[in-house]
Amino acid sequence: MVKPKELAKLAKDGNVKTVEEEWLKLVEAGENETRRLADYAPVLQAFVKTDQKELAANLAWAAFESVSTAFEPKQAIAILGPLVQAVGNHAELRQEITKLYQTAYADAEGLEPLLAEAGLPEGRPVRRALRTVTTCIELQPDDYLVSRDAEEDEAAKVVEVDRSSWEFQIETGDGDEDIGAVELADRFVQTNADDFRVRRKFFREELMKQFDEEPAEIVIALAKLHGGQITRDELEWELVPKYFTQPEWKKWWTKARTALKKYANVQIDRKAPYNITFIDKDVTAADLHVGDFAKIFDPVKKYEKIEAYIKECKALNEDIQIKEIAACHGTLVDQARRLIKSGSPDAGNVCIITRKIGEIAKVENAEEPAVELFKTSEKLRQLFSRIDRDDLHELACDTLKEARADSWATDMLELLPYFPMAACERESKRLLEAGHTMDDFVTPIEQAFAEPVPCFEALLWLWNGPDAAENLPVKPKVAVLTRLLRAMDEVRRSDNIDKEWAKRVGTRARAVLAARKYESFKALLEEIEVSMASALRTQITRLDNLGRAVREDLLKLIKAEFPELSVKPEAPAWERDDLLLVTREGYSKKQDEIDHHVNVKMKDNARAIGEAAEHGDLSENSEYKFALEERDLLRARLAQMNAEMSIAKIIEPDEVPVDYVGVGTRAVFRRIDDGEVFEMTMVGPWESDPDESKYNYLAPLSQKILGAKRGEVIEFDFNRASGQYELVEISNGLAEKAES
Repeated sequence: MVKPKELAKLAKDGNVKTVEEEWLKLVEAGENETRRLADYAPVLQAFVKTDQKELAANLAWAAFESVSTAFEPKQAIAILGPLVQAVGNHAELRQEITKLYQTAYADAEGLEPLLAEAGLPEGRPVRRALRTVTTCIELQPDDYLVSRDAEEDEAAKVVEVDRSSWEFQIETGDGDEDIGAVELADRFVQTNADDFRVRRKFFREELMKQFDEEPAEIVIALAKLHGGQITRDELEWELVPKYFTQPEWKKWWTKARTALKKYANVQIDRKAPYNITFIDKDVTAADLHVGDFAKIFDPVKKYEKIEAYIKECKALNEDIQIKEIAACHGTLVDQARRLIKSGSPDAGNVCIITRKIGEIAKVENAEEPAVELFKTSEKLRQLFSRIDRDDLHELACDTLKEARADSWATDMLELLPYFPMAACERESKRLLEAGHTMDDFVTPIEQAFAEPVPCFEALLWLWNGPDAAENLPVKPKVAVLTRLLRAMDEVRRSDNIDKEWAKRVGTRARAVLAARKYESFKALLEEIEVSMASALRTQITRLDNLGRAVREDLLKLIKAEFPELSVKPEAPAWERDDLLLVTREGYSKKQDEIDHHVNVKMKDNARAIGEAAEHGDLSENSEYKFALEERDLLRARLAQMNAEMSIAKIIEPDEVPVDYVGVGTRAVFRRIDDGEVFEMTMVGPWESDPDESKYNYLAPLSQKILGAKRGEVIEFDFNRASGQYELVEISNGLAEKAES
């Protein structure tokens, strides 16, 4: 069959005979092909544009005759509706589609009033009429709606439906609204409770929990909202500052991107602008994964692919193709044997992966190669060195216990300082359960202090507070932290340390030190003297591998606990770029402006876009283009206002200084030459009014005056005052206003 775009081009070029022949093939081809007729609406549009509307109507009639008999009425409406819209205002076709609705919804309450209100038999443009009927006919209380423009934030919930007048009561999150069927269909489409815009408006608490627990699902939801694809920048625009500050966003994006790697139907570009594409199609887990098993040589990536496949099978309730996984196991056995023979440091990791995949595939004696290697190897530390994943590390420890039944505990104690943080905790518990005492852990802990770089994760485990036992012989917290920081400094300065390990040291340290909002670090600061705090501050200041955010947070905590260490005074509040000082009146005024912007201007614009789209060819529709341009300006303005509100701080009357000029201060000046008086009240940028002597504290003149005290002489040079003035009076302008 000829594709829709190709057939539309033939129609536009005047190849009527070919188009008619292909159209009839579609109509007579059977259900599967005829079902696709809706995709061919552009063919009819092409004829209408070339003044061949009657020909377009004839083709639509041919479709009606076939579809109305082959399909149930509701299915027929879905196929034929786009064709009727493509032809436009055609009385007979409108009557036929109306009859289909009457048949499909014969038992529906209020059908005839809705058809009349929508203007489907006659009256309104057919596109708008069909949209109204289709949108409203099945709407029920508790259904959800979102804006027709997928990029708009508007969401609503249906509260009541009056089917006699077709008036709806909807809840928008900001209150209830009464709306007619036509306007509702112009603004909204029906959706479900999982739609991101609905969840943002009505299920915010659950949404915030998902931000933390399922970041990948948030990204997928927003990708769907953008037609299946979204860039990192678009994602940031959606979430900052509504949900995150800029530093929080960067951390969350890293977490989300890592989580997305486990989703087979999500693709992420490796380079900016980082397009994130969600593939929403009817495929099996095997379609997505099995074909790639043999193509992947790297054992870790092969295992991750098999993991993703198993996860998809569970999600789709499909059977796992064990035979395909068993074939991977066979390939890996050969690879593992070659690595063992060559003495490769990767042998341990590959043997454990081989065992894991063999157990998944239910291969007999799948553990044998790994057990044999761990039984005979004289380099156990090397075997464990390349095993990064916790599940594989745990299996390696199980393998060690199986391979060395008599000596495994002794071996484990020697290996413990070099284990990852989670493995230290897990294997300590295993050793204690096997009968080892606290004294047995003295040597491993001393080893971690002796070799802090290779044993860095063990130090993190000691800092984090082992749960394995309450009385492990752990050194004082300050000693552990000092050793950690010294190790990080060594990693930072050394050129001989593996780059991947150096990167891991920084990443893991940031995560552990910042855990539970720096709980352990705060507790430590309460226990140490100022001299030790000063030493810690010196160490932390030079550690750029801690990351800017964590380093600054740690230094701020030290400063808060030991203010005497601070030597540099903070800039006055009125000079800070990250703070906007406003009065309560100004804050309320700006909030009202935002509400008007969102609920009036942007909604009016959304309606204008919908109405302009009714006027035909969008490529030549100046009203439509103007409305889209206005939408972009409105969004930019909203983003700016939200950014300002995110850093706004309300100045209360009791916070206004009266010993110097600050925000909220009323200052009276007297000109030295002639005694003329000039008055200024310093306010935020949203309530300045020079006619009432209210001046924006951010203005150059105001910045010149802020901080001044009584008796100071200041030179003014602007249209309301010029010359040298003495500051003669300072009072609380906000308190005076509240009293008046």
